[in-house]
Amino acid sequence: MADVVLVDDNSNDADLALRVVRKTSSSSTTVLLEDGERAIEYFKQLMEDHPKDSAALNLPKLVLLDLKLPKLDGLEVLKFLRSHDVFKTMPIVVLSSSREIRDVKRSYELGVNSFAVKPVQFDQYLTRISALVSYWLTINELPRGA
Repeated sequence: MADVVLVDDNSNDADLALRVVRKTSSSSTTVLLEDGERAIEYFKQLMEDHPKDSAALNLPKLVLLDLKLPKLDGLEVLKFLRSHDVFKTMPIVVLSSSREIRDVKRSYELGVNSFAVKPVQFDQYLTRISALVSYWLTINELPRGA
């Protein structure tokens, strides 16, 4: 099981984010999922692997979720995850190029832990990802023994 799950269809953004995760937390494992359907399949597989013992699930310490995804958008993925008790406390950060008020509002209504806008400039993007990963993997306390 990965420590960080990145759901993003933009290969440039995903590559940079994965590099920052590895640099910020070298012991963390990562998984890249390139569309909403794959993300839901990935998390369904986690549940199927431990159907009777949700405590045995080794959940990610962080999910970075883009909103504009092929097949199923990020809001559908978020809705799926938060509809299952086992994923309710898993940290999910929307990382999107959208600044639309309705996207931010809907993300919080569906239970996102944080909403961050992807900066356009390369150095700002790296700084933002580094800060997010550093906070969620090293400072944040999870409510389970992860």
